[in-house]
Amino acid sequence: MSSPLTRLTWTPAQAAALHGIRTAMGAFKPTFGQAQSLAERAQVPSEGIPEGIHISCELALPSSQIPASIHSTSIQPDQVPIFFYTDAPSESFADAKKDVKVIFHVHGGGNVSGHPAEQRFISFFSRILCALGKKFGAQGSPAPIIAAPSYRLATVADNLFPAALQDLFSAYHHLILKGFTAENITIAGDSAGGNLALVLTYIISQSTLPRPGRIVLFSPDADLTYASSTSVPHDIIPLSSYQACSSQYLGNFPANDPLASGILIPFTASWPKTLVMTGTADNVAESSRRIVSGIQDAGGIAELVEYADLTHGWWMFPHIFPQSDDGLERLAVFVYN
Repeated sequence: MSSPLTRLTWTPAQAAALHGIRTAMGAFKPTFGQAQSLAERAQVPSEGIPEGIHISCELALPSSQIPASIHSTSIQPDQVPIFFYTDAPSESFADAKKDVKVIFHVHGGGNVSGHPAEQRFISFFSRILCALGKKFGAQGSPAPIIAAPSYRLATVADNLFPAALQDLFSAYHHLILKGFTAENITIAGDSAGGNLALVLTYIISQSTLPRPGRIVLFSPDADLTYASSTSVPHDIIPLSSYQACSSQYLGNFPANDPLASGILIPFTASWPKTLVMTGTADNVAESSRRIVSGIQDAGGIAELVEYADLTHGWWMFPHIFPQSDDGLERLAVFVYN
């Protein structure tokens, strides 16, 4: 048995843990031919929820204002389950206060897997609420909310591009219709969800809906051509897996279009303030660098945080990378400042 790959800053325990994850991820292949029903996607979990965390779900109707850029003759807009996370007493949010901070989080999973009520995201969102709580509690602000849509995954023909973007636009429109103020909405996303978050913001800018106040991205996989990516053997996900998932998601849509690859968006000076965080042992780290430089070159405000020797998925592994908590604290400061 070969020794686990390691970096100068990794302990033997970190190297061993990442070796196990890398081995499991190396065997991952995107499936095709089956998708969860709307009812299955809207199911609220009954266990595995940390004490004090409240989860509810609402169905957003298809938006009546979806831009022509994501219209399709073969793929139609559908209802979208949105999972609301809060550490305040459960409520319907029917009377949303305009000063409530909302994190609209687009989950990762290569566009072919993942769900906002999976255990890994329940844990992740609970940690985000904890980090936010340290800020809003000190400022006397209302409790923040995480709104996480269950968008269609590209595992059947009807769910290929642009189904996910239609769902995300409808979910964002739903928040606006409920009375949440766009300036107080932070669109966030991790990995493939980071790319979707970026492209969603671009689509919103082409519509009549107000733009969100901020963007936060965790290692976005935002170049689906993969021309800017370099193979990092220490990373937990091989470049070939990214390519396979993205190819399945796009179908016949070109990867070199800004609706597919967020790094190609024609940013402007009015682009929302953006925070991008990545690790230097990440195969798709160059996407983060190009996003930030693109926004800055256009006259916008963007910040890049690069954590030395962190792999993809670092934000999900506080037991491996202590820097994960620093990333969530940076998110909280960014949202409340």
